[in-house]
Order: sequence, then structure tokens, then C-alpha cells
Amino acid sequence: MKAVLMQRGKLWVENVDDPTPGPGEVLVKSLACGICGSDLHAVRHTEDFVTTSREAGGAFKLTTFDPVVLGHEFCAEVVDYGPNAKGPDTERRFSSGQLVCSIPMLLRSQPLAIGYDEKVPGGFAEYMVLSERMMRPVPEGTPVTAAALTEPMAVGLHAINKARLNGREAILVIGTGPVGLAVLTALSGTHQGPIIASDLSPGRRHFAQRQGADAALDPSVEDPFAHQDIKRAKELVIFECVGVPGMLDRLFLDAPQDARIIVVGVCLQADQIRPMIAINKELSLQFVLGYSMEEFDTSLRAIADGRFDVAPMVTSEVGLDDVEATFRSLADPEADAKVVVNPWLDPGRNRD
Repeated sequence: MKAVLMQRGKLWVENVDDPTPGPGEVLVKSLACGICGSDLHAVRHTEDFVTTSREAGGAFKLTTFDPVVLGHEFCAEVVDYGPNAKGPDTERRFSSGQLVCSIPMLLRSQPLAIGYDEKVPGGFAEYMVLSERMMRPVPEGTPVTAAALTEPMAVGLHAINKARLNGREAILVIGTGPVGLAVLTALSGTHQGPIIASDLSPGRRHFAQRQGADAALDPSVEDPFAHQDIKRAKELVIFECVGVPGMLDRLFLDAPQDARIIVVGVCLQADQIRPMIAINKELSLQFVLGYSMEEFDTSLRAIADGRFDVAPMVTSEVGLDDVEATFRSLADPEADAKVVVNPWLDPGRNRD
């Protein structure tokens, strides 16, 4: 099969062996797979990603410098259970041709993170193997590009759940890349308090307002903490969705008394904060990671019934031959919100 491999920051297309499903596993055809910010980190900062994964583990564990097939935000089509898929762990709940999503984890004796382990391919390949227990049927009528956003939307929903909102707080989302947009989308239509977004990129500010922000500010021009809705709020929750060194210390300085900071952005580099600033203001700091199976299921249902309007987030669809160039172009935040890889798209024919 055709796949995009990544090793030490380099991406290339290569023909590799088709994966074979084992007991409790299903062979699927990858139809749509989102490019995640974590994928960009893995390519641009492979050394830091591997070092951190080896030291601390976590949901996204890239522990090798061997070639891997990235891609963990996917919608796929069931092909077959395969001759080796027998035993008590196989229920055969899915039929050939059925659309599915899955938590990107393969339940072998040693669980494998799909998209970050050299032993199994991720969604930037024509075929994958999934654990049947992790798979969920895609509701009829749901576009595959929308269903592929189930995983990142579950990340946004989990961050909101960890914030324990009462529904009336003022919300400030710092950084409106894919993670920030997922948070905004999950908040839209349900949160009663004001929702303010902040990003240096005009393109991302445009996407932020489209996904539910009441206002989207350029922090180089306007201090978001000086916005009237933020200043008069009795409670403020800040979702930090940037993940670069220095951001947390900056928020400690700018945040008002008793603010709550939810850290969603992934910072791989060593950072420095001054706890005394946060202590003086009695700030709360919550780090978040991943999601639960229930949050994954909720996100898929919400996408299917339109409560999570993710269609505007998908701004480009590319084939495998265009993945390497797309990773380079995503360094510019203006053009795209979310790019989806379609392994079966004709070479060189991007679908916007």
C-alpha cells in the first residue's frame, strides 16, 4: 500500500506492506485523516517529542526515530476482519463497507498509539488496522471529513469538561489554531457567558468568529484582558491553546485575580514560570490531555447531529503526494484551519 513515512523531521511517500489484522482487530481503508498540531510538532521537533515521550509517556508517545506513519484523526471504511481475527475479543459488530471512527489506540499486549508507533500505520496510509473495541460506527449521512474531526473535537470537549464551567464565566481562548477552534466549536451555542478569542493571525481570527467567538482580537493591537467583557466578568476562564515557551508566564502577568487557566496547548520545550506571580493572584492552573471514551462518543454524535458544526473548519483536502508540501505550508497560519488527508485522492489534485 501507499503511505507517507516520517523520520527525524523528513516526510516521504513509499509503498509498504499492507497491515494484517490480528485477534480483535479490523482492517480498514483510511478515507480522511486530519493533520494535527501534534503531528506538526512531531515533524518539526522530533528530538524533543521523542525525548519527552520516553521520559513521561502520555497519549502521544513517539518513542522511536525509526520511520512512522503519522495520522490519528481519521474516518475509515471497514474492509475485513481477516483470517487472524478470531477469539473471544472479536464480536464482528461491523460489516464490510461500514464507516467508522476509532480512538487511535491498538489494544495489543502492549498498547500501541496509532499514528506514533512504527509497528502500525496511522491514517496517512491507504490501509490501517484498528481494535474493534475502540471503533465506533459513523452515523449515516455524516461526511467522512467531518467524522475525521471526532478526535480533535473530543480533545476540545475534554478541556471544557476539565474546566468545570458553570456556563456564565467569561471565556478567553488564546490561540485559535485547530485546538483553539475545537474549544470554540464545543462552547458555541451552549455557553451563556461571553467568548473572546485572541490570535495574531487574521486568518485564524476569521475562523474563530466563524466557530463561535463573540470577538476575535489581535493581541498586538488590543490587549484581550482590556476587552470590556473580560474586565467586567466576575469569573474568567482562559484556555491556553498556543503551547510555546513563555506563554504561561505571560498569562500569569496579564490574568486578573482568581482566573482559571486551562492549558491545552502542547509545549515540548523547557519553559520557565514565576510561581509567585500566580500565587499573588491565586490563579488556578489545569493541564489537560486527551479525552475519555464517553467524550469521544459524545463528539461523534454532536458532529453527526450538527451541534458541533465542524464543516467550516475543513479548509483543504490533500492526497498523500501532497502531505510533505502541506506540512511546510502549515507554517503559515493564514490559509487553513484544518487540512484533511485523503489517501485515495488523485496525486496533485487538492480539493479546497
